[in-house]
Amino acid sequence: MKTKHFLIVAFALSLPCAAARAQIKTPPPPIFPTAAPALHAIVVENEYQFLVRQYAPAVEVNLVGRDHASYGTPESAAIAGISAMASGDFEWFRSTWDEASRRILEERDTQLKQDRSFWTKAWERAFTDRRVELTARIETGDYVLIVYRLAPRSGTTATAKSADTMELIVPLKSVNGKWMATQELAADPVLAHWKTPEIRPRRVIRAAPAPR
Repeated sequence: MKTKHFLIVAFALSLPCAAARAQIKTPPPPIFPTAAPALHAIVVENEYQFLVRQYAPAVEVNLVGRDHASYGTPESAAIAGISAMASGDFEWFRSTWDEASRRILEERDTQLKQDRSFWTKAWERAFTDRRVELTARIETGDYVLIVYRLAPRSGTTATAKSADTMELIVPLKSVNGKWMATQELAADPVLAHWKTPEIRPRRVIRAAPAPR
């Protein structure tokens, strides 16, 4: 079975060193003679710790209505967001995000010219003839990330598209006792690399000007 790894809501990742170098203003040359320049770098290593708990077995999601949704736990909040997408309820889905994240999503939709119809049609394609299963829970700092997959529903016609299994992840945080989806981890390495913790991503924070 082919597996696709993607997110329904795109997350912006940090740009590496080329972008940093492009922003550098070249300083004036020294007014006194110097030796040839030598490039040095200081590497500061940040560690992002996280716990991964695999649901054993995977939990098949029973979709809920908006009036019966709960946000008291990360799992129930994730199920509420999934149910909102599966039912095509755009307003409900957006309400499952914290306030700052809603503004980010609205601004992104405006920039990309993506309206309510764009999202409801995307959700319809994603959820048709598929069941939803929670597969893992990731805990890092004050955040909990719920991983889920959309798998072909048994007994359905296996077209090339519906035969694919899609894996998604929703980052959540507690806001006044209510778990809500958040964009605060959009560029977080745990979100991008939780399956490959041995990776050592690097980006240039401040680049040196090109030697001349």
